[in-house]
Amino acid sequence: MAYKLSTRSWPDSQRQPLWSQAIGNAYFPLSLEFAPSSAFSGSLQIWETGSTPLTLSRLRSSQLGYSRSKAQVSEDREACYLVTVPRRSEVHFEQDGRALHCQPGGFIFERGDAPYRFHYASDNDLWVFKLPERALHGQLRGAERYTRFCFDAKRALGRIFVDQLAMCAARFDECDEPARHMLLEQALSTLLMALRDDERVLNSESSNLAAMHLQRIEQYVEKQLGNPDLAPQVIADACGLSVRYLHKLFNSTPYSLGEWIRLRRLEAVHRGLHDPNCHLSIGELAMRWGFSDQAQFTRSFRQHFGCTAREVRSGATRTPGASTSNV
Repeated sequence: MAYKLSTRSWPDSQRQPLWSQAIGNAYFPLSLEFAPSSAFSGSLQIWETGSTPLTLSRLRSSQLGYSRSKAQVSEDREACYLVTVPRRSEVHFEQDGRALHCQPGGFIFERGDAPYRFHYASDNDLWVFKLPERALHGQLRGAERYTRFCFDAKRALGRIFVDQLAMCAARFDECDEPARHMLLEQALSTLLMALRDDERVLNSESSNLAAMHLQRIEQYVEKQLGNPDLAPQVIADACGLSVRYLHKLFNSTPYSLGEWIRLRRLEAVHRGLHDPNCHLSIGELAMRWGFSDQAQFTRSFRQHFGCTAREVRSGATRTPGASTSNV
C-alpha cells in the first residue's frame, strides 16, 4: 500500500513543522520556506518496497521553497539524488552556481550531496523519484553533469520514463512485492537511458574526455554483460583504448573495472530473482549474466547482498540497506 499523509487534518499551528518533518523523513533534511501570507496545505504519497531502496512519491502543496545546506549534506550517511517532474506549475532549481526553470513537460535531476535551492511560486503537483547511491551501483558517473539541464518529458525516453512513474503509482497496490520491485527498477533503467541519450550532457563543458570514455565503456559493458569472456583487453579493443588507460580511467571511481563489472552482474541476477516472469534456475541465471564459476558467484552474492540467491528468490529475507521507514 502507498503511504499517504495530508495536512488537512492537522491544526494550522502544526502544519509547517509537521510538513517539514515529513519532507525530511521522505527525502533528506531540508530547510523549508513557507509563504508568509497564506495558509499552507499539502499532501504526500509514497510508493516503496522492502527489496529496493528506490522510492517514488507524489508531492502536492501550495507555494513552497526548499533549501539544502552544507551542514545538512555533511550529516548524510549516503548520497541520494532526486528526479523531480513538475505537473502543474513551473519549478526553479539552483545548484552549483546555475539556475534552471522547469515547466510541466520536463524534469530535473537534483544532487542531494551538494547544497541547492528549489522553489515554486504557486500550487504544484510533483512526481519525485529518489535514487540512493546504492541503487545506482556505479551506473551514473559525474552526477553534477545532469544538474545543468531540464530534460524533455514530452517525447522519446523522457516521456516513457514519466509515463512509467504514473503507471507505477496507479497499479502499485495491484502487484505483489517482486512486481513492485521490477516497476521501480524499470523506471530507473529508463531514466538512465534518457539521461545518457541527451547529447547536451556529453557535449557539456564538464564532460571531459575521460568522462566520455567512461560512458562509452559503460555502454559497451552493458551490452556484453552476459559474456563470460568479457575481459579488459576485449573492452579496450572495442573502445579504442589501451588496457593501461582503461584501468587508469577507473582509478578515479569507487570501483576497479573488475569490481564494477561484477557488481553490474550481481545486480542483473538480483533483478532476475525478483522477476516473476524469469523461470531460469539460479545457476542458469548466474551463467546468463556471465558467471562461469558458480562457487565464486555464490560467495560474491552473499558478500554483496548479505544473503543467498535462494533466500532472495524465496522472499525469505530483505536486502540489507533497503528502506524500512514509511515516511
